[in-house]
Amino acid sequence: ATYSESQQPFFFLCANLCQHKAHDLEDDVSEKQCPVTVNPRHMKKAFKVMNELRSENLLCDVTIVAEDVEIAAHRVVLAACSPYFHAMFTGEMSESRAKRVRIKEVDGWTLKMLIDYVYTAEIQVTEENVQVLLPAAGLLQLQDIKKTCCEFLESQLHPTNCLGIRAFADMHACTELLNHANTYAEQHFSDVVLSEEFLNLGIEQVCSLISSDKLTIPSEEKVFEAVISWVNHDKEVRQEYMAHLMEHVRLPLLSREYLVQRVEEEALVKNSSACKDFLIEAMKYHLLPVEQRALMKTTRTRLRTPVSLPKKKKFVGSGPPIPTHHCLERQKHWRGGGELPFKKKKKSVVYMSGLVYAVGGFNGSLRVRTVDSYDPVKDQWTSIANMQDRRSTLGAAVLNGLLYAVGGFDGSTGLSSVEAYNIKPNEWFHVAPMNTRRSSVGVGVVGGLLYAVGGYDGASRQCLSTVESYNPGTDEWTYVAEMSTRRSGAGVGVLNGLLYAVGGHDGPLVRKSVEMYDPATYVWKQVADMNMCRRNAGVCAVNGFLYVVGGDDGSCNLVSVEYYNPAIDKWTLLPSCMSTGRSYAGVTVIDKPL
Repeated sequence: ATYSESQQPFFFLCANLCQHKAHDLEDDVSEKQCPVTVNPRHMKKAFKVMNELRSENLLCDVTIVAEDVEIAAHRVVLAACSPYFHAMFTGEMSESRAKRVRIKEVDGWTLKMLIDYVYTAEIQVTEENVQVLLPAAGLLQLQDIKKTCCEFLESQLHPTNCLGIRAFADMHACTELLNHANTYAEQHFSDVVLSEEFLNLGIEQVCSLISSDKLTIPSEEKVFEAVISWVNHDKEVRQEYMAHLMEHVRLPLLSREYLVQRVEEEALVKNSSACKDFLIEAMKYHLLPVEQRALMKTTRTRLRTPVSLPKKKKFVGSGPPIPTHHCLERQKHWRGGGELPFKKKKKSVVYMSGLVYAVGGFNGSLRVRTVDSYDPVKDQWTSIANMQDRRSTLGAAVLNGLLYAVGGFDGSTGLSSVEAYNIKPNEWFHVAPMNTRRSSVGVGVVGGLLYAVGGYDGASRQCLSTVESYNPGTDEWTYVAEMSTRRSGAGVGVLNGLLYAVGGHDGPLVRKSVEMYDPATYVWKQVADMNMCRRNAGVCAVNGFLYVVGGDDGSCNLVSVEYYNPAIDKWTLLPSCMSTGRSYAGVTVIDKPL
């Protein structure tokens, strides 16, 4: 445009006004900060469209080839999600301009899965594909997939595979998985050494494992026996390593009897002068006075110190009228404990203030009001104040420092009454009764409320699916959501703030099903079935797992124990069984150093 001299002042005036107006707008924006609108669905929708374009081979500018598989794609999408492709397409590599790019290190099926993930953010990791998926994801620098694979392998850790997973993690620089697998092997050493993976380890790997201070073992005997098993697996080749291995076995920590009767008589030890020297060292250690032992400092006289030494045991009261209890240590060994002062079954057992309480029960002729406490330090039972009502097949739990006895059967009728025990005055007192009579009832405490789950209503002669909760603040019972099935004699446990109803029966039908109640949503949800049908089983939570002990399947009492892993929604049978089948067993967890 052109302008005359007479128009010039007007032009500059307009320009100056516009300039001032722009400054005013900037000031307004800086003062008011206009809100930014974000559409959370935009990126998902955009990638969905890009994937549709890819499936129709529209706007694709590169073909990725692996083996005989060809995958059309968009460079910008691959570069945005994979640093590997970003470097390839933006650098000076010949592939940056190529229409076809061959990936030699990945098979076609796996590459297709990874490119599908780039467009959809979806992938399924399984036992069958994880070993090829993880290294391929590492190559393409898809860290989220690599992390998912590591988390999957961690969830699959087992004594039979942890050493293989450890080696796999080491090979592919998965540091966190490597550490988890190594810790798992140390904590499950007794079972790991029974596996083929252990017997096939190399000498340095065996030495690395048995030299660890973190081994969780019942005694040093387990390490010695593991060494002998490994050598005998290929004796002709491996016997020359005996001295090197025995250097890491802490023989002084073994008993004198074991040293004389087992170690000294072992042919592999007899045939090695260096091994004999280690044996003499151990014998000398036992002959020294206590104060002199402290001066004999070698790695072989140092106690092993597991990172997470198990301090919890499951305490199992008798099912049939057997006056004993058993403890399960480290998921491996059962041992007997002190005898109950009275033979009684169908009681309930809880742990409170360092003592175990056996509440009520049936002595063979009468339902009883008696309550007994067990001191795990003294290994001794003591009778305390009786309840006000006779009760068998009751539920018991601890809430706010009080021991509650819930429902049960008094010999003639099911009970709705509930009473609480105060330890200081050694007294029982009644609280508000339940809305429903419940014998064979399961109880649990979640979020400050006491829950009574299922049971049997003697009045209507039916098993119950109803559940009610007790609020100690208002002294009231309130119905909550019902279970999906009727359950009398269900085991009830609490894990991670969730209430589990395990097994039980409805008439002659004994269940293996399990359901979980979330107090936050007021909803029951089915989880994985147990391996066996169980009613009247004991349930408790230990170290993030839910354990179910004994019970009966409708025909016989069970000796088996299984545990639930919520991370993988799976029940696993323990290899160690009780010596006696127990139904109506009372089960609790006690804190007692091993």
